[in-house]
Amino acid sequence: MRILHINKRYPPHVGGIESHLQDLARAQAAVPGVEVEVAVVAEGDPGREVDRGVVVNRLPQLGIVASNPLSTALLDVLKASSHDVWHLHYPFPTGELAVLLASVRRPSLPRIVCAYHSDFVAQSVTKRVLSVPYSVLTKRFLDRADGVIVSSPQLAQSSSFLRRVAHKVRVIPFGIDPAPLQADEGLAERSIELRERYGTPLTLFVGRLVPYKGVDVLLEAFRHVPGTLAVVGEGPLRGRLEERAAVMGIGERVVFAGSLSFRDLVAHYHAADVFVLPSVTPNEAFGLVQLEAHACGVPVVSTDLPTGVPFANSHGETGLVVPPGDAVSLAAALGLLLEDEELRARLGAQARERQAKEFSLEAMTGRVLGYYEELLL
Repeated sequence: MRILHINKRYPPHVGGIESHLQDLARAQAAVPGVEVEVAVVAEGDPGREVDRGVVVNRLPQLGIVASNPLSTALLDVLKASSHDVWHLHYPFPTGELAVLLASVRRPSLPRIVCAYHSDFVAQSVTKRVLSVPYSVLTKRFLDRADGVIVSSPQLAQSSSFLRRVAHKVRVIPFGIDPAPLQADEGLAERSIELRERYGTPLTLFVGRLVPYKGVDVLLEAFRHVPGTLAVVGEGPLRGRLEERAAVMGIGERVVFAGSLSFRDLVAHYHAADVFVLPSVTPNEAFGLVQLEAHACGVPVVSTDLPTGVPFANSHGETGLVVPPGDAVSLAAALGLLLEDEELRARLGAQARERQAKEFSLEAMTGRVLGYYEELLL
């Protein structure tokens, strides 16, 4: 079986979809008889490389409009494709348009699979202007797709676009490999050092510092939460958030750690008492960082979005779920976990067990390949 994944970017670009794509593509490429290629738009120089058996084709970028990288080369790649499956990761307007154009009058079209990660959420003026024509493009693309994959039942039920094509939708939860997240002796020592440096109890946030992540709400909540907050990640809001923490009088208890190496990130997971994902809009489609925290035995406080976020973090089982944008409820949930060591330990253990059982990379890969085979019959 020959598979072509289509997405905006590929690591080292940082993002949840990119991380998922890399994990899935590598796992698929390790299966005998499966060949995997990825077509993405290059942020720097275009070119081809091999990543653990995955051929990564980085195409020339013409520009960016509303966070969407433009590349006419993608259409050429699709027209020349001899793959059995095109697996596009939505939303990616350039990709959906290229697939539709490439499928016109094509004698031997591969099966088209849409990984529907989230609805298109228009947060900027430009995106709001483009939302109407993109809605038309989305409907036509989903009509053309042979199958649609979503990561949670919540997203399948909440999206008006997906309800139109409900007969095509298959729920396949995301999965991760917990092995790289396990603490060896060196990581254990590093996590102890972090707790001594930051102080305890320690709350951890990991993600880009952009509006939909809700870090401003988290800072408001943290005025009433004990201990230290470690904020891992970069983004355009960093300076503003640092200033806000200082004005609130919590600047000494909020550490902006910036971007970290993977190993140092894992040490932060193991150092944390609680992990928090305070996202406020459906731009947060799933929150893979929740699964990473769970794999490290750390309970999570997240928000009740109409996406896979509360599906990944089961309220009362692996952590606590609160209304989005509600600083009071967020503070109460964090305070409850930080003050109750027995509850933290129980939820953390259940989180690790659930991740291994329901959100493993092996299970996800098998389900996706099985879905391809169904569509190819």
